[in-house]
Amino acid sequence: NVGYVLYNYMLYAVAIFFVLGGLTASIDKGSRTLGETLQDFLKRYLRLAIPYLVMLSFFLVTNFVAIHYGWSLNQIDSFSWPQLATHTLFLQDIFGYGNFSAGTWYLCIELQWSCFVLLLGYLANRWQTGKFNSVQIQVAILFPLGVASAWLWSRSETFEPYFLFFASQYVLGFFLGLSLQGKLPRLALLLYSTAIALSLAINPRPQLLTSLLVAGLLLYLVPRLQSWQLPLFFRWLGDISYSLFLVHYLVNGLVLKLIDPLAKQSPSWAAGAMAIAFACSLGVADLFHRFVEQPAIRWIKR
Repeated sequence: NVGYVLYNYMLYAVAIFFVLGGLTASIDKGSRTLGETLQDFLKRYLRLAIPYLVMLSFFLVTNFVAIHYGWSLNQIDSFSWPQLATHTLFLQDIFGYGNFSAGTWYLCIELQWSCFVLLLGYLANRWQTGKFNSVQIQVAILFPLGVASAWLWSRSETFEPYFLFFASQYVLGFFLGLSLQGKLPRLALLLYSTAIALSLAINPRPQLLTSLLVAGLLLYLVPRLQSWQLPLFFRWLGDISYSLFLVHYLVNGLVLKLIDPLAKQSPSWAAGAMAIAFACSLGVADLFHRFVEQPAIRWIKR
């Protein structure tokens, strides 16, 4: 059915996030001292954590109230205070606890990658010499790390709670960003892409294939669309994307629970219910972005 397809196959869309996460990480943050790097660590954590923890509070309260009144949304499988504590630091997967909300495992991986690449940038700036600059040092470290991820770490579920499982896709985005900035020869990007693509022969991963296709598309389109103005709707959608990612699971659950009797009448009614739930998610995401995410960003930048 439609729900099965969306759940099992649209998860490949997360592969796009990895490429974009690597691409944005390729932009030099200008951190030259340990103090600046630690500040960047904190800012990145707060940027992810403040909206997430606000959403998590709403999520838990809403579900517990619903359960209390016998109207369970069936969104929480388990709860414990240690589990909640690990969520505040995005460590739940590493400590073996389940996620409260769908998709939040990605935030744990994203924070790990962000911290790693910030530390790598700081060390590369310290290690650069007359022979090798910071970018060359980062490439020399990331190239084998990404290849090892594609050929080795992504084949073992042991590494799934760690960014190393997805490093091949992040590094692909990082190298793509460097190439678009003119800091990395296209040949190096091609060699890396080929090295990880060959791993598909022994470890077929549609997510990795998706990342490779997206990277190729961006490499072709970005230089040709630099003067193109994105329509207002898509700019707005980009602005609220993180808020939408956070709130959609709770909002969809509430709305679909409310209109479930109608949705059961026929497949067309079910499709209409999903459209209504998505529209409500967009509206709530816009409010969340205005009154939670944006104030948090302004506070972090002060």
